[in-house]
Amino acid sequence: MPDAARAAGAGPTSLGGLPLVVPVVSAAGGVGRSVLSALLAAALSDATTDPAGRAVAVCDVSPRAASPWPGWVDHAAPNGTGWLASHTGDPERFATELRRSTSALNRGDAQPVWVLTDTGPVNPAFSGAYHAPLLWSPLLRYVRAAVIDADPFEGSRLARQRHGGPPATMAAWMRAAAAQTAVLWVTDPSPAGLARTLEAVTAAEDCGLPTRQVVVAVNDVRGHGWMPRSRSRRTLLEGRVGSIVEIGHHSALRDGGRPACTARDTASRDLARLASAVLAAARPSVIAALSGTPAQPAAAASPYPARPERTHSHVPLAHPLPALS
Repeated sequence: MPDAARAAGAGPTSLGGLPLVVPVVSAAGGVGRSVLSALLAAALSDATTDPAGRAVAVCDVSPRAASPWPGWVDHAAPNGTGWLASHTGDPERFATELRRSTSALNRGDAQPVWVLTDTGPVNPAFSGAYHAPLLWSPLLRYVRAAVIDADPFEGSRLARQRHGGPPATMAAWMRAAAAQTAVLWVTDPSPAGLARTLEAVTAAEDCGLPTRQVVVAVNDVRGHGWMPRSRSRRTLLEGRVGSIVEIGHHSALRDGGRPACTARDTASRDLARLASAVLAAARPSVIAALSGTPAQPAAAASPYPARPERTHSHVPLAHPLPALS
């Protein structure tokens, strides 16, 4: 994809200070949540800068054999989230293992999309990464933005939270003092999909969540287009969330079934608008008011190289890795 900031007509946004966290959630599967997670991470990498040189990473929460990510990455880490999860209580060891636990999607000459997913030997004690800050908080010192590819159960979590249950993914991250948060809610344009989104937004409002920090991506993943009932539901959403971004049915979003992180033209403009909407929704002033203006954590230099190192891969590489410079 071309530089997202250039496509949006503006310079890169500095993400110094609190890292940006974007939980990508939905109320149903098959809406393109994981693909948009990859493409959003690429767009944020192009559209943002960081004085400390920290990276943009995707955090995959799905358990092994339920996630597409191990089959997408070009560089599969010798360890993965299963291994890394066992070291969250030891910050020094976590920092040491982070690089060996990070996979990557190549983007040609651009910065790779760094991916934390479950590769390498199986950890019998690990069956999927918790989607809230519990696992990922130690990572935040090393990234300027973390895109959390969550799961399709956020609607049910919000319903449970409204009736006294535990916090939903978006609620847990919005309360995190060490991050500025914008939620990306992904839906298809079907009447049922928009109805689920409306119900979830209503539940979030009833829970007292700042829904202006929610960006709704209406992703026409199947090319079915809009129906009149869908348009009316979209109208009901306006003014209740930070923004609504429509992603057209673009074949350029995928390349052989993988996220096409070098997408161009109309698809790239849609993704640049999505990145801009996410950045606008995560206004630091909103987060400061929500969390009581916490002290900003010290940034740590990114452990990730400019290009992924060559290591043994447990996943076939879709494309050969470039030679290290």
